[in-house]
Amino acid sequence: MRFVTFEPAAGIERFGVLLADGRIADCEGAFAAVLGKTLQPERAAVLARAIAPPNAQDFIGNGDIALDAARQIIAAAKEGELKGLRGEKIVFAFSEVKLQAPMPRPRKFIAAGKNYFEHQAEMGRAPDAQVPLLPIAHVQFASTIVGPDATVAIPPETKHLDYEVEIAVVIGKRAHNVSKDNALDYLFGYTLYNDLSDRDTYRGESRLGGGVGLLGKNFIGFSPSGPWIVTPDEIGDPQVLALKSRVNGNMRQDSTAERMMYKINEQIAHWSQIGLEPGDMIGTGTPGGVAAGRKPDQESWWLKSGDVVEIEVEKIGKLTTHIA
Repeated sequence: MRFVTFEPAAGIERFGVLLADGRIADCEGAFAAVLGKTLQPERAAVLARAIAPPNAQDFIGNGDIALDAARQIIAAAKEGELKGLRGEKIVFAFSEVKLQAPMPRPRKFIAAGKNYFEHQAEMGRAPDAQVPLLPIAHVQFASTIVGPDATVAIPPETKHLDYEVEIAVVIGKRAHNVSKDNALDYLFGYTLYNDLSDRDTYRGESRLGGGVGLLGKNFIGFSPSGPWIVTPDEIGDPQVLALKSRVNGNMRQDSTAERMMYKINEQIAHWSQIGLEPGDMIGTGTPGGVAAGRKPDQESWWLKSGDVVEIEVEKIGKLTTHIA
C-alpha cells in the first residue's frame, strides 16, 4: 500500500491511501463510509476517527488496526464509488489536491552519513569495510521537511548547495534495543529523501567544532521527502533497490542499496538504542555522485537557482525539487 499526506483545500491536512485506480482516498472519511454500511453514521464517524486518524503520526501509531482499515477501504473502492457519510468528497485525483511530505512532522529524524563505499571514497576517505566502526549520522529537524515539487530557496550564506538521493524508512512501532535480525519488522514503510546540504557550513562545523555538523543540513526546506510511504510488502528486499539522481535531466547518481556499509536493518537496530517511535524517520545514506565529490579538473555540479533535482528509488518512486 501507498500512503500520502495531502491538502484537499488550502490549510487542510489529511492522510490518504492510494486506490487501485491511482486516486487518493481520505483514510478517515473513506473508512467511515465503509463502517457506515453496517453502523449508524454517528457511530461510524467516531470509530473511523479513532481507528484511521486524519494525520500520519496518529494513523501509523495505530499499527495493524489502521493498516487493516486501509485494506478495507481499497477493497470497498473496487466494489463501487465511495461517498462520505454526509455526501462529502472523500476520493480525489492527484490533480485535485496538493501533496505534502508523507511524514511531515516526525518526532525524530536521523540521517546517515557516509554510508556508501563510493560516497566515502569521493569525500576523501579510503573505502574500507571497517571504517567507520559504527554508523554515523546527523539530526534533521521537522522544520526542514518539504514535500513533492517543493521549491527550496538557496540561503544567502550558502555558496555550495548539494543533493543526495536517499531511501528513508518510517518506523511503524516502538523499537528499543531491537536486533538486526528482526529490525525490519518495526517498519511502517519506505519513502524518498533528498538530503540537501550546505557543504561549506557543514564542513566548517565539522572542522571548527570537531564533530558532526548540524546547521549545514538544517536550513529551511533542506529535507524534501515523498511523494508517499510504501509499505514493506511492496518492496521486498530493500538492499537490492536502485537509486538515481538527476539535475536538469542529467544523471548524477546511479547506484544500488547493496552498496550500503551499514544495511537498513543494522541502522534501525543501532539507533533503536535511543528508542524509536511510530513515525520516526531514518535516512539511510547516499551513494557516490554528489557535487562535493567532484575534482578540481571536473565540471562543477553545485546546485544553482533554476535547477530541477529529481531523485528516484526503484519500487518507491520519484521526487522532484525546484531550486530557487
